[in-house]
Amino acid sequence: MSTVAVQKIAEERPTLNLVVANPAPQVYEETEEWHPHPLLPVFVAMAVSLAASVTFIVTVLAWLALRHSGVMAP
Repeated sequence: MSTVAVQKIAEERPTLNLVVANPAPQVYEETEEWHPHPLLPVFVAMAVSLAASVTFIVTVLAWLALRHSGVMAP
């Protein structure tokens, strides 16, 4: 028989030190909203990114149109 089968596999469980929850949780004051329109920066960023992407797409389409019209022919 091997030595692994002879050894004790599990030892006793250690005792647990439990933390007791606070019976009376603290009540915090309601925070005042300092910005009247909190989503305004999000919409501004969306508008800027939309304008940039539309400009890029229109630029690519204009270059393709000029290329196929013969204006940019060598």
